[in-house]
Amino acid sequence: MTKNKSGLFSYLLLLTVFFLLLEVSFFTQRSGFYFGDFKMVADHLKIPSVVIPDIIFFIFVQILLPVIFTTIIWVITRLIGVALTLNPVGWIRPPRAVIHQSKNRSMVKTIMVDYGPGGPNPPYEKSIRQVKLETIGFSLWGVGVGAVLLANQIYFPNSKFSDLTSSFLNDTFALILLIIFSGILLIAIIFALVGLDITLQKKTRSTRFLALIFLVASVLFICFSKMTDTTITSDASTASKPNIIIIGMDAIRPDFIGFFGGENQTHFIDQFLNQSIVFADALTPLARTFPSWISLLTGLYPKHSGARFDLAEQSQLDWSASLPKILQKQGYETLYAMDETRFSNIEKQAGFDHIITPPTGFNDFLLGTFNDFPFSNLIVNTTLGKWLFPYSYGNRPAFVTYDPDSFLALLKPALQKNRKKPLFLAVHFCLPHAPYLWDRSHAHEKVITQYQAAIQRTDKQVADFFEMLSHSGLLQHSIVVLLSDHGEALELHGDRITDPELFIAGLSNPKKIIPHFYPPSFESEKVDESAGHGTDVLGLTQYHSLLAFRFYGMDVKPKMISNLVSLLDVKPTLLNFLGLKDFSVDGNSLMKMIRGEKIALSASRHLFLESDFSPQSVRTVHPEMRNVLFEGIDYYQIDPLTAHLTVKNSMSNVIISSKQYADVYQDWMLALYPQSDGLMLPILVNLRDGRWTNDLTTEFALKSPAREMQVALKNFYN
Repeated sequence: MTKNKSGLFSYLLLLTVFFLLLEVSFFTQRSGFYFGDFKMVADHLKIPSVVIPDIIFFIFVQILLPVIFTTIIWVITRLIGVALTLNPVGWIRPPRAVIHQSKNRSMVKTIMVDYGPGGPNPPYEKSIRQVKLETIGFSLWGVGVGAVLLANQIYFPNSKFSDLTSSFLNDTFALILLIIFSGILLIAIIFALVGLDITLQKKTRSTRFLALIFLVASVLFICFSKMTDTTITSDASTASKPNIIIIGMDAIRPDFIGFFGGENQTHFIDQFLNQSIVFADALTPLARTFPSWISLLTGLYPKHSGARFDLAEQSQLDWSASLPKILQKQGYETLYAMDETRFSNIEKQAGFDHIITPPTGFNDFLLGTFNDFPFSNLIVNTTLGKWLFPYSYGNRPAFVTYDPDSFLALLKPALQKNRKKPLFLAVHFCLPHAPYLWDRSHAHEKVITQYQAAIQRTDKQVADFFEMLSHSGLLQHSIVVLLSDHGEALELHGDRITDPELFIAGLSNPKKIIPHFYPPSFESEKVDESAGHGTDVLGLTQYHSLLAFRFYGMDVKPKMISNLVSLLDVKPTLLNFLGLKDFSVDGNSLMKMIRGEKIALSASRHLFLESDFSPQSVRTVHPEMRNVLFEGIDYYQIDPLTAHLTVKNSMSNVIISSKQYADVYQDWMLALYPQSDGLMLPILVNLRDGRWTNDLTTEFALKSPAREMQVALKNFYN
C-alpha cells in the first residue's frame, strides 16, 4: 500500500524533471549562452572559488521550487482523494472460490470471497479509484504549470518563457485562461481542505504529515505578500543642519521632461522643478554613472578623482575629502542606495555609514542575468524571494523581473527609524537605463517609446520615494538635489551636435567631405546621430544633465538659471550653504546664483569632458550583455576575496589612450577624437549657431578661441 501511495508522487516528479530539462534547453537556446561561453569567461577572468557557494545555492533553489510545486500538487491530490473517497486501496485480485460444507454433508455451498489468502495468482489490475486519483493529479499538475507559464506572460512579458505562450495567445486570452486555471486550482484547494478536515479526524501518522505540508505551504504563501510598515519616525534635522538628500535618476535627458517641453508629462518631476532652483544647462564631466557620481561626491574631475572609467579599482580613487566624509565629521549619518551596482561600485570607504544595494560582484552579472525561470520569476519580488534571489530582488539590471517598488522596499526600513543625527542620503534610480524595461513593461520596436515609458515609470517611483521621505519626517528641514547622472543619445538627429548642413570645410577639402571622426553604432548612422552615453563627447545629449535644488523649510524662491554649470558644482554648493569651506574641488559654489545675487560664473571657465571605454557593443541603445562581456573581457579581473570586477591596471592606459576629450568654453566646444594613426582629430563647434569644422586653419576657426582651448586641453590632460 505504501508503494501505491508513493507511485503518484514518482510520476509527478518525473514530469517535473522532464519540464526542468525543457526549461534549461529553451533558456539556453533563447539566451545564446552556452557552456563553452562559460568556459571562456572562466578562463579569461579566473573566477575565484568565493562565488561558488552562491551559484550552488541558486541552482539548488531553482531545482527546489519545482519540487515544492510537485509536492503541493501531490498533497492536494491526496487530500482530494480523501474528500471524494478515491484514496487507493492497493491492488484488486479477482475473487476466488471458497467451498464450505454443511454439517450434514448433503449440501455444499460455494461462495466468492475477495482478497482471500492463498490460491492461484491471477494478473493484478489497478483500482479504478487509483486511476481516477492519478488522472486528477496529472491534470492539476498540467493546470498548475500552465498557470505558471501564463502568469509569466502577463506579469513578466520580457521573460524568455513568455514567448512559449505569447506566440499563440494574446495577453487578453492568456489572462482569461489564467483566471480559469486559477479557478480550477482554487476549487481543488477547497476540496483539499475538506479532505484535510477528514484526515485530521483520523489522527494517523500520514494525516499529520499531510497536514504539516499543507500548513507549511500556507505559511509560505502568506510570506509572499508584501508587508507594510506604518511606523512613525522622528527626525534630527534643523534649519542650520538640514537633511541633505541627493536623488539621482539614470540617463534622463532634460528635453524628455515635461518641464522642459518634453512630449510626455512627468507629473511629479515637473511639480518638483516648478518649486525648485533649476539649472537648465548642466553638464557632467564623464557621462557614465560611476565616474559621474564620484565627481558629484568629490567635486573633482575624473582625472583628479581617479574614476576615469567604470569599475576602477577602489585603491585608485581619492575619497580623502568626499562630501559624505566631510558631513560625517559634522555629525551627519550617511546613507547611499542604488539599484544597480554592476558598473558602479561605491563602497563605505567613500564615507557612508550604510550602503543599500543588491549584492555586488561577479555573481551580480551571472545570477542576476540568468535568473529567468517561470517558478522563480513568480516569487522574486516577494519577501521570500528577497532571501532566495538577492541578485535579482531590487536589482534593475535583472529587468525581466525588476519591480521598481522592490527597491523602495529595500530603502524603507532604513528611512523609517528614529534619528539622533541629521541625514545625508544619496540614492540613485537606474530604471531609465538601457534597455529601458522592467517587469511589467512591454518591449517596443521604437526605442524612444520604451525610453519615454521608463522615464514616466521613474517619475512614479520617485514620487513614491518622496512619500516615504515625507512619512519619515525627513522633508521638514532639508535640501533636496534632484539630478540625472548623465543624459542619453537615442540615435536621433541632433544627438551629436555636428549637423552636416553646417559643416565648414577647409581649403584642403574642396569636395567638402565630412570626416568620419567617430565609429558609428550601425552603418546607416548619420554624422549628427549618436547612441548610448559616455561614448561620444560631441553627443551633448549624453552629457546634458538635469540639476535642481529645492529647499524645504527655508525661504528660497524657485527660478530657472541658464548659466552653464557642472555636476562638479554640487558638493561646493552644499558645503557653502552649511558654512563650510572646501578648497580641494574643481567645481564652483552656486549659492550666490541660488540666492539671487547678480553674479555669473566667470566667462573664462573651461568645462572639460571626456569619454569612457566604448567598445562597439556599448555604442548603441541596444546593448547586449553577452557582447559587452566578450568584447571587454580581457580588460577586467575578479578580486579573489570580494569577487568584485575591476579594470586591470595593465588595461588602464589602453582605455585612457582611446578616450575622446573636449573643452566647453564660452559659446564654443572643441573636441579631440583619437585616430588610428595615433593623432587626435579636432572638431570645433559653435554652440550658438551650430557651425562646425575639422580644420582649425579656416577663417571660422581662426576667429574662435580654438587655440586657447587647445592649450587648455593640453595643459589639463597632459
